[in-house]
Amino acid sequence: MDLNNFFYELDELLNKGKIKEAAEFIQDAASKAKENDDKAALVAIYNEAGSLCRDFSKYEEAEEYYFEAFNLIRELGGEGSESHGTTLINYGTCLGNQGKFDEAAAIFGEAISVLSNLETGDDYRMAALYNNMSWIAQEQGNMEDAGDYLNRALLLLNGVDDSEGEQAASYTNLANLYWAQGQLEEAKVMLIKAVDIYREREYLKSEGRYAAAISSLANIYYSEGEYEKCAALCKEAMSEIEKEFGQNDAWHVVAENLAEAEKHI
Repeated sequence: MDLNNFFYELDELLNKGKIKEAAEFIQDAASKAKENDDKAALVAIYNEAGSLCRDFSKYEEAEEYYFEAFNLIRELGGEGSESHGTTLINYGTCLGNQGKFDEAAAIFGEAISVLSNLETGDDYRMAALYNNMSWIAQEQGNMEDAGDYLNRALLLLNGVDDSEGEQAASYTNLANLYWAQGQLEEAKVMLIKAVDIYREREYLKSEGRYAAAISSLANIYYSEGEYEKCAALCKEAMSEIEKEFGQNDAWHVVAENLAEAEKHI
């Protein structure tokens, strides 16, 4: 199977918000790969299926896909491969989304070991992993570690072309870290940097990252008493989330924040 073509067509569907069609496309691709006994392709397809389920808060279903991918990786003798590292990152993210932070941290630790041992370094993917580890460390209350991971991510990204999307994600995560430490002005500066990147590059808005940035900025406006600005960003975030993922857990959290802001308008 031509995986480059698979990823291209899938991205086209997701960028257009055609979620149902994307799910059907993934299932069709999985069926064809099974017919051809193309296990390497199935690993990639199961990762995409799991990530799509994860985005819609269908965590148990997502985990099943990741476990299928792990089984295939073992059958192929692919432990320590790039696809193994990718699957670990996706599975760890799924665990983190469920609040299983200790388990997620352990899985991300495995992913770092795998990616670090690859002959060809992947600074972009490693930076993305450091971003995820920062998020987990922050949720665990390890603010020093969280900041360290973010600085590692940004240092790597400085040498990577076309890394604006991951830079924006790093700014968002750094903002959340500042927010947790009560440094609201610093958090606001970081979020505005992230939002500017997303608005200048429409194609980077997918995967919920833009929605995450403007949701966080909305929280800061709320704390400053700028309730109308907060409400406007909440509505935009809800629209972005629903367009991509429907009314998932993140959508409901922002909806609650919007309701609080509207009480003051």
